Amino acid sequence: MRQFLRWVFRAFLALILLAGAAVAAFLYAPSGYEARLASVEWQAERGAARGHWPGVMWAVVTDGEVISTGAAGFANLEDATPMTPDTIMPIGSITKVLAGLAGSLAVEDEMLDLDAPVSDVLSVPFDPPLGQPVSFAHLATHTAGILDTDAGYEEVGYHYGDTRNPVSLDAFLARYLGAEGDLSAAENFGPWAPGEVYAYSNVGAGLAGQVIADATGTSYAEYTSARIANPLGLTGYWGHIGPSDDAGGPMATLYGRDEDGNHDALPPYGLATWPDGQFNASANDLARLMAVMMGDGVLEGAQVFPASVIARQKTPRASDIPGKETPGDFIGLFWERETLSLGPLSATFEGHSGGDPGVITFMYRVPGNPTGIVLMFNGEPDSLPGFLSMVRLLRTLSGMPLPEDPSG
Repeated sequence: MRQFLRWVFRAFLALILLAGAAVAAFLYAPSGYEARLASVEWQAERGAARGHWPGVMWAVVTDGEVISTGAAGFANLEDATPMTPDTIMPIGSITKVLAGLAGSLAVEDEMLDLDAPVSDVLSVPFDPPLGQPVSFAHLATHTAGILDTDAGYEEVGYHYGDTRNPVSLDAFLARYLGAEGDLSAAENFGPWAPGEVYAYSNVGAGLAGQVIADATGTSYAEYTSARIANPLGLTGYWGHIGPSDDAGGPMATLYGRDEDGNHDALPPYGLATWPDGQFNASANDLARLMAVMMGDGVLEGAQVFPASVIARQKTPRASDIPGKETPGDFIGLFWERETLSLGPLSATFEGHSGGDPGVITFMYRVPGNPTGIVLMFNGEPDSLPGFLSMVRLLRTLSGMPLPEDPSG
Protein backbone atom coordinates (compact mmCIF):
# COMPACT_ATOMS: atom_id res chain seq x y z
CA MET A 1 0.00 0.00 0.00
CA ARG A 2 1.36 3.37 -0.93
CA GLN A 3 1.87 6.09 1.68
CA PHE A 4 -0.58 8.27 -0.23
CA LEU A 5 -1.18 10.97 2.35
CA ARG A 6 2.52 11.87 2.53
CA TRP A 7 2.61 12.38 -1.25
CA VAL A 8 -0.65 14.33 -1.26
CA PHE A 9 0.38 16.88 1.31
CA ARG A 10 3.92 17.38 0.11
CA ALA A 11 2.51 18.28 -3.29
CA PHE A 12 -0.32 20.28 -1.70
CA LEU A 13 2.00 22.37 0.42
CA ALA A 14 4.32 22.93 -2.53
CA LEU A 15 1.36 24.27 -4.48
CA ILE A 16 0.45 26.66 -1.68
CA LEU A 17 3.98 28.03 -1.60
CA LEU A 18 3.91 28.46 -5.37
CA ALA A 19 0.40 29.84 -5.76
CA GLY A 20 0.07 31.60 -2.42
CA ALA A 21 -3.14 33.45 -1.69
CA ALA A 22 -5.10 32.06 -4.65
CA VAL A 23 -4.78 28.45 -3.48
CA ALA A 24 -5.33 29.42 0.16
CA ALA A 25 -8.58 31.15 -0.82
CA PHE A 26 -9.68 28.11 -2.82
CA LEU A 27 -9.05 25.86 0.18
CA TYR A 28 -10.94 28.09 2.61
CA ALA A 29 -13.55 26.13 4.59
CA PRO A 30 -16.59 27.70 6.27
CA SER A 31 -17.03 27.59 10.04
CA GLY A 32 -19.94 25.83 11.70
CA TYR A 33 -21.01 22.21 11.29
CA GLU A 34 -24.00 22.69 8.97
CA ALA A 35 -22.19 25.08 6.64
CA ARG A 36 -19.14 22.83 6.53
CA LEU A 37 -21.20 19.70 5.85
CA ALA A 38 -23.06 21.48 3.06
CA SER A 39 -19.70 22.42 1.56
CA VAL A 40 -18.55 18.80 1.73
CA GLU A 41 -21.68 17.63 -0.08
CA TRP A 42 -21.32 20.32 -2.75
CA GLN A 43 -17.63 19.61 -3.30
CA ALA A 44 -18.20 15.86 -3.55
CA GLU A 45 -20.98 16.21 -6.13
CA ARG A 46 -19.08 18.83 -8.11
CA GLY A 47 -15.91 16.73 -8.19
CA ALA A 48 -17.81 13.72 -9.50
CA ALA A 49 -19.66 15.83 -12.10
CA ARG A 50 -16.37 17.26 -13.36
CA GLY A 51 -14.77 13.83 -13.59
CA HIS A 52 -12.18 14.39 -10.87
CA TRP A 53 -13.27 11.09 -9.33
CA PRO A 54 -15.84 8.41 -10.23
CA GLY A 55 -17.35 8.27 -6.75
CA VAL A 56 -16.65 9.26 -3.18
CA MET A 57 -18.07 8.43 0.25
CA TRP A 58 -17.36 9.97 3.61
CA ALA A 59 -18.24 9.98 7.29
CA VAL A 60 -17.88 12.26 10.31
CA VAL A 61 -17.56 10.69 13.76
CA THR A 62 -16.85 11.67 17.33
CA ASP A 63 -15.93 9.65 20.42
CA GLY A 64 -17.98 6.45 20.13
CA GLU A 65 -20.58 7.92 17.77
CA VAL A 66 -21.09 8.24 14.02
CA ILE A 67 -22.46 11.72 13.31
CA SER A 68 -23.07 11.65 9.58
CA THR A 69 -22.25 9.76 6.38
CA GLY A 70 -22.68 10.62 2.72
CA ALA A 71 -21.67 9.80 -0.84
CA ALA A 72 -21.62 11.24 -4.34
CA GLY A 73 -20.90 10.03 -7.85
CA PHE A 74 -20.88 6.42 -8.93
CA ALA A 75 -19.77 3.05 -7.62
CA ASN A 76 -19.92 1.86 -11.23
CA LEU A 77 -19.91 4.32 -14.11
CA GLU A 78 -20.93 1.86 -16.81
CA ASP A 79 -24.12 0.81 -14.99
CA ALA A 80 -24.66 4.25 -13.39
CA THR A 81 -24.73 2.57 -9.98
CA PRO A 82 -24.70 5.39 -7.42
CA MET A 83 -22.10 5.47 -4.68
CA THR A 84 -23.64 5.21 -1.21
CA PRO A 85 -22.13 5.08 2.29
CA ASP A 86 -22.84 1.31 2.19
CA THR A 87 -20.81 0.67 -0.97
CA ILE A 88 -17.93 -1.76 -0.39
CA MET A 89 -14.43 -1.15 -1.73
CA PRO A 90 -10.83 -2.01 -0.78
CA ILE A 91 -9.59 0.26 2.00
CA GLY A 92 -5.87 -0.03 1.24
CA SER A 93 -3.48 0.42 4.11
CA ILE A 94 -6.19 1.35 6.59
CA THR A 95 -6.34 -2.46 6.76
CA LYS A 96 -3.23 -2.25 8.95
CA VAL A 97 -5.30 -0.69 11.73
CA LEU A 98 -7.04 -4.07 11.99
CA ALA A 99 -3.64 -5.72 12.49
CA GLY A 100 -2.80 -3.33 15.32
CA LEU A 101 -6.18 -3.88 16.95
CA ALA A 102 -5.92 -7.66 16.49
CA GLY A 103 -2.47 -7.64 18.07
CA SER A 104 -3.73 -5.67 21.05
CA LEU A 105 -6.68 -8.06 21.42
CA ALA A 106 -4.35 -11.06 21.25
CA VAL A 107 -2.37 -9.56 24.13
CA GLU A 108 -5.64 -9.12 26.05
CA ASP A 109 -6.45 -12.77 25.25
CA GLU A 110 -3.01 -13.70 26.71
CA MET A 111 -1.92 -15.23 23.41
CA LEU A 112 0.71 -12.69 22.31
CA ASP A 113 3.62 -10.85 23.92
CA LEU A 114 4.28 -7.59 22.06
CA ASP A 115 7.96 -7.53 22.97
CA ALA A 116 8.90 -11.21 22.63
CA PRO A 117 10.79 -12.41 19.55
CA VAL A 118 8.28 -13.35 16.84
CA SER A 119 10.47 -16.35 16.06
CA ASP A 120 9.09 -17.88 19.27
CA VAL A 121 5.69 -18.41 17.59
CA LEU A 122 6.27 -18.16 13.82
CA SER A 123 5.56 -21.15 11.60
CA VAL A 124 7.46 -19.66 8.62
CA PRO A 125 11.21 -19.12 8.25
CA PHE A 126 12.35 -15.64 9.21
CA ASP A 127 16.06 -14.89 8.93
CA PRO A 128 16.92 -11.20 9.29
CA PRO A 129 20.60 -10.82 8.37
CA LEU A 130 21.64 -9.10 11.60
CA GLY A 131 20.21 -11.99 13.60
CA GLN A 132 18.74 -9.71 16.27
CA PRO A 133 15.30 -10.47 17.75
CA VAL A 134 12.32 -8.83 16.05
CA SER A 135 9.13 -8.37 18.06
CA PHE A 136 5.50 -7.79 17.08
CA ALA A 137 5.92 -4.24 18.38
CA HIS A 138 8.75 -3.74 15.88
CA LEU A 139 6.53 -4.97 13.04
CA ALA A 140 3.59 -2.81 14.11
CA THR A 141 5.74 0.32 14.35
CA HIS A 142 7.54 -0.26 11.02
CA THR A 143 10.85 -0.48 12.87
CA ALA A 144 11.64 -4.16 12.21
CA GLY A 145 14.07 -3.33 9.41
CA ILE A 146 12.02 -5.14 6.75
CA LEU A 147 11.89 -3.30 3.42
CA ASP A 148 9.59 -3.64 0.39
CA THR A 149 11.36 -4.23 -2.92
CA ASP A 150 10.18 -3.96 -6.51
CA ALA A 151 11.43 -7.44 -7.38
CA GLY A 152 9.72 -9.08 -4.41
CA TYR A 153 6.81 -7.10 -3.02
CA GLU A 154 5.70 -5.26 -6.17
CA GLU A 155 6.28 -8.07 -8.69
CA VAL A 156 5.15 -11.07 -6.64
CA GLY A 157 3.13 -9.53 -3.81
CA TYR A 158 0.62 -8.00 -6.26
CA HIS A 159 -1.50 -10.08 -8.62
CA TYR A 160 -3.90 -8.54 -11.14
CA GLY A 161 -7.03 -10.13 -12.57
CA ASP A 162 -8.23 -11.86 -9.40
CA THR A 163 -8.65 -10.90 -5.75
CA ARG A 164 -6.82 -14.07 -4.71
CA ASN A 165 -3.06 -14.00 -5.23
CA PRO A 166 -1.84 -17.45 -6.35
CA VAL A 167 0.96 -17.12 -3.75
CA SER A 168 -0.29 -17.66 -0.19
CA LEU A 169 0.77 -15.41 2.68
CA ASP A 170 2.93 -18.02 4.41
CA ALA A 171 4.56 -19.08 1.14
CA PHE A 172 5.39 -15.51 0.19
CA LEU A 173 6.84 -14.74 3.61
CA ALA A 174 9.02 -17.87 3.47
CA ARG A 175 10.25 -16.93 0.00
CA TYR A 176 10.93 -13.29 0.94
CA LEU A 177 12.14 -13.49 4.55
CA GLY A 178 13.68 -16.95 4.77
CA ALA A 179 17.40 -17.25 4.00
CA GLU A 180 16.72 -20.06 1.51
CA GLY A 181 13.78 -18.33 -0.19
CA ASP A 182 13.99 -17.56 -3.91
CA LEU A 183 13.00 -13.93 -3.20
CA SER A 184 15.56 -13.54 -0.43
CA ALA A 185 17.89 -10.58 -1.00
CA ALA A 186 20.02 -8.17 1.00
CA GLU A 187 17.70 -5.38 -0.17
CA ASN A 188 14.82 -6.95 1.77
CA PHE A 189 16.30 -5.64 5.03
CA GLY A 190 17.78 -2.37 6.23
CA PRO A 191 21.31 -2.28 7.70
CA TRP A 192 20.12 -1.24 11.16
CA ALA A 193 19.02 -2.98 14.32
CA PRO A 194 15.30 -3.46 15.08
CA GLY A 195 13.79 -0.40 16.71
CA GLU A 196 16.37 2.09 15.39
CA VAL A 197 14.71 3.36 12.17
CA TYR A 198 11.14 3.89 11.01
CA ALA A 199 10.80 2.40 7.50
CA TYR A 200 7.25 1.72 6.28
CA SER A 201 6.88 -1.92 5.29
CA ASN A 202 3.91 -3.74 3.79
CA VAL A 203 5.76 -7.05 3.99
CA GLY A 204 6.30 -6.38 7.69
CA ALA A 205 2.55 -5.87 8.10
CA GLY A 206 1.90 -9.15 6.32
CA LEU A 207 4.30 -10.85 8.73
CA ALA A 208 2.40 -9.27 11.64
CA GLY A 209 -0.76 -10.98 10.39
CA GLN A 210 1.08 -14.31 10.27
CA VAL A 211 2.38 -13.79 13.82
CA ILE A 212 -1.18 -13.24 15.08
CA ALA A 213 -2.37 -16.38 13.28
CA ASP A 214 0.44 -18.49 14.74
CA ALA A 215 0.10 -17.01 18.23
CA THR A 216 -3.68 -17.50 18.39
CA GLY A 217 -3.79 -20.86 16.60
CA THR A 218 -6.43 -19.67 14.13
CA SER A 219 -6.29 -18.05 10.72
CA TYR A 220 -5.76 -14.31 10.72
CA ALA A 221 -8.92 -13.78 8.68
CA GLU A 222 -10.99 -15.80 11.17
CA TYR A 223 -9.46 -14.06 14.19
CA THR A 224 -10.06 -10.55 12.84
CA SER A 225 -13.58 -11.43 11.73
CA ALA A 226 -14.52 -12.95 15.10
CA ARG A 227 -12.78 -10.40 17.32
CA ILE A 228 -13.17 -7.18 15.29
CA ALA A 229 -15.54 -7.22 12.32
CA ASN A 230 -18.39 -9.10 13.99
CA PRO A 231 -18.41 -7.16 17.30
CA LEU A 232 -18.33 -3.88 15.34
CA GLY A 233 -21.10 -5.01 13.02
CA LEU A 234 -19.02 -4.45 9.89
CA THR A 235 -20.48 -5.50 6.56
CA GLY A 236 -17.04 -5.66 4.91
CA TYR A 237 -14.85 -8.70 4.30
CA TRP A 238 -11.39 -9.87 3.29
CA GLY A 239 -11.01 -9.40 -0.45
CA HIS A 240 -9.27 -12.72 -1.09
CA ILE A 241 -12.12 -14.58 0.64
CA GLY A 242 -15.10 -12.66 -0.72
CA PRO A 243 -18.43 -11.61 0.77
CA SER A 244 -20.65 -13.72 2.97
CA ASP A 245 -24.32 -14.21 2.19
CA ASP A 246 -25.25 -11.25 4.43
CA ALA A 247 -22.55 -8.85 3.17
CA GLY A 248 -23.38 -5.18 2.87
CA GLY A 249 -23.84 -2.95 -0.14
CA PRO A 250 -22.63 -3.44 -3.71
CA MET A 251 -18.93 -3.54 -4.56
CA ALA A 252 -17.43 -0.44 -6.15
CA THR A 253 -15.57 -0.71 -9.42
CA LEU A 254 -12.06 0.75 -9.21
CA TYR A 255 -10.90 3.12 -11.93
CA GLY A 256 -7.64 4.31 -13.42
CA ARG A 257 -7.27 6.55 -16.46
CA ASP A 258 -6.93 5.71 -20.15
CA GLU A 259 -4.52 7.53 -22.48
CA ASP A 260 -7.11 10.27 -23.01
CA GLY A 261 -7.59 10.84 -19.29
CA ASN A 262 -10.99 9.14 -19.11
CA HIS A 263 -11.96 6.82 -16.27
CA ASP A 264 -10.96 3.25 -17.12
CA ALA A 265 -12.20 0.26 -15.11
CA LEU A 266 -9.33 -1.66 -13.52
CA PRO A 267 -9.08 -5.41 -13.03
CA PRO A 268 -9.32 -6.66 -9.45
CA TYR A 269 -6.08 -7.28 -7.58
CA GLY A 270 -4.96 -9.71 -4.92
CA LEU A 271 -2.15 -9.33 -2.40
CA ALA A 272 0.08 -12.13 -1.18
CA THR A 273 0.53 -10.00 1.96
CA TRP A 274 -3.23 -9.42 2.27
CA PRO A 275 -3.15 -8.41 6.00
CA ASP A 276 -1.36 -5.23 4.89
CA GLY A 277 -4.14 -3.91 2.68
CA GLN A 278 -6.90 -6.12 1.33
CA PHE A 279 -9.85 -5.62 3.64
CA ASN A 280 -12.97 -4.34 1.86
CA ALA A 281 -15.34 -2.02 3.71
CA SER A 282 -17.84 0.80 3.36
CA ALA A 283 -17.72 4.34 4.73
CA ASN A 284 -20.25 3.23 7.34
CA ASP A 285 -17.90 0.41 8.35
CA LEU A 286 -14.84 2.63 8.70
CA ALA A 287 -16.92 5.22 10.54
CA ARG A 288 -17.69 2.61 13.18
CA LEU A 289 -14.03 1.62 13.40
CA MET A 290 -12.87 5.22 13.78
CA ALA A 291 -15.60 6.00 16.30
CA VAL A 292 -14.62 3.06 18.52
CA MET A 293 -10.95 4.03 18.30
CA MET A 294 -11.80 7.58 19.39
CA GLY A 295 -14.25 6.35 22.04
CA ASP A 296 -11.78 4.14 23.96
CA GLY A 297 -13.61 1.00 22.87
CA VAL A 298 -17.15 2.39 23.21
CA LEU A 299 -19.51 2.48 20.22
CA GLU A 300 -23.08 3.76 20.47
CA GLY A 301 -22.99 3.44 24.25
CA ALA A 302 -21.71 -0.16 24.32
CA GLN A 303 -18.20 -1.19 25.43
CA VAL A 304 -17.24 -3.19 22.32
CA PHE A 305 -13.55 -3.49 23.24
CA PRO A 306 -11.87 -3.00 26.61
CA ALA A 307 -10.45 0.50 26.96
CA SER A 308 -7.07 -1.10 27.65
CA VAL A 309 -7.07 -2.66 24.16
CA ILE A 310 -7.52 0.70 22.45
CA ALA A 311 -5.02 2.39 24.75
CA ARG A 312 -2.45 -0.32 24.01
CA GLN A 313 -2.84 0.22 20.27
CA LYS A 314 -2.66 4.03 20.44
CA THR A 315 0.20 4.26 22.96
CA PRO A 316 3.28 5.82 21.28
CA ARG A 317 5.98 3.19 20.81
CA ALA A 318 8.34 4.77 18.30
CA SER A 319 9.21 8.45 17.96
CA ASP A 320 12.23 10.71 17.65
CA ILE A 321 14.07 8.24 15.40
CA PRO A 322 15.10 8.45 11.73
CA GLY A 323 11.91 8.46 9.69
CA LYS A 324 9.84 9.74 12.60
CA GLU A 325 11.74 12.80 13.77
CA THR A 326 9.10 15.56 14.02
CA PRO A 327 8.37 16.41 17.67
CA GLY A 328 4.97 15.02 18.66
CA ASP A 329 4.83 12.46 15.84
CA PHE A 330 4.70 8.80 16.84
CA ILE A 331 3.46 5.38 15.90
CA GLY A 332 1.70 2.87 18.13
CA LEU A 333 0.44 -0.49 16.85
CA PHE A 334 -0.21 0.51 13.23
CA TRP A 335 -1.70 3.77 14.54
CA GLU A 336 0.24 6.86 13.47
CA ARG A 337 0.50 10.54 14.16
CA GLU A 338 2.29 12.27 11.30
CA THR A 339 3.09 15.90 10.59
CA LEU A 340 3.64 16.78 6.95
CA SER A 341 5.55 20.02 6.53
CA LEU A 342 6.98 22.23 3.82
CA GLY A 343 8.45 25.57 4.79
CA PRO A 344 6.24 27.35 7.33
CA LEU A 345 3.17 25.21 6.57
CA SER A 346 2.22 21.90 8.15
CA ALA A 347 -0.67 19.50 8.66
CA THR A 348 -0.89 16.81 11.37
CA PHE A 349 -3.14 13.75 11.25
CA GLU A 350 -3.66 10.73 13.47
CA GLY A 351 -4.95 7.38 12.20
CA HIS A 352 -4.17 5.86 8.80
CA SER A 353 -4.59 6.32 5.05
CA GLY A 354 -4.43 3.95 2.10
CA GLY A 355 -3.65 3.96 -1.61
CA ASP A 356 -3.61 1.37 -4.37
CA PRO A 357 -4.58 1.35 -8.06
CA GLY A 358 -8.05 2.93 -8.04
CA VAL A 359 -8.09 3.29 -4.24
CA ILE A 360 -7.61 6.39 -2.08
CA THR A 361 -8.77 6.19 1.54
CA PHE A 362 -8.39 8.33 4.65
CA MET A 363 -9.39 7.57 8.25
CA TYR A 364 -8.06 10.44 10.30
CA ARG A 365 -8.44 12.85 13.14
CA VAL A 366 -6.71 16.18 13.48
CA PRO A 367 -5.24 16.01 17.02
CA GLY A 368 -7.34 18.11 19.36
CA ASN A 369 -10.31 18.28 16.98
CA PRO A 370 -13.52 16.75 18.41
CA THR A 371 -14.33 14.83 15.22
CA GLY A 372 -12.68 12.22 13.07
CA ILE A 373 -13.32 11.57 9.40
CA VAL A 374 -13.48 8.89 6.73
CA LEU A 375 -12.98 9.73 3.06
CA MET A 376 -12.89 7.10 0.29
CA PHE A 377 -12.46 7.39 -3.51
CA ASN A 378 -12.71 4.62 -6.13
CA GLY A 379 -10.38 6.47 -8.51
CA GLU A 380 -7.58 9.04 -8.51
CA PRO A 381 -7.66 12.60 -9.89
CA ASP A 382 -5.21 13.07 -12.75
CA SER A 383 -5.12 16.86 -13.07
CA LEU A 384 -4.14 19.82 -10.92
CA PRO A 385 -7.79 20.96 -10.51
CA GLY A 386 -8.79 17.42 -9.53
CA PHE A 387 -5.93 17.08 -7.11
CA LEU A 388 -6.72 20.41 -5.46
CA SER A 389 -10.41 19.50 -5.27
CA MET A 390 -9.54 16.29 -3.43
CA VAL A 391 -7.27 18.13 -0.97
CA ARG A 392 -9.96 20.76 -0.45
CA LEU A 393 -12.53 18.08 0.36
CA LEU A 394 -10.16 16.39 2.81
CA ARG A 395 -9.36 19.71 4.46
CA THR A 396 -13.03 20.68 4.80
CA LEU A 397 -13.89 17.35 6.37
CA SER A 398 -10.88 17.09 8.67
CA GLY A 399 -11.61 20.37 10.45
CA MET A 400 -15.28 19.57 11.08
CA PRO A 401 -16.62 20.88 14.41
CA LEU A 402 -19.27 19.09 16.42
CA PRO A 403 -22.92 19.87 15.62
CA GLU A 404 -24.98 21.29 18.44
CA ASP A 405 -26.94 18.03 18.50
CA PRO A 406 -24.85 15.07 17.23
CA SER A 407 -27.98 12.93 16.94
CA GLY A 408 -29.30 15.32 14.30
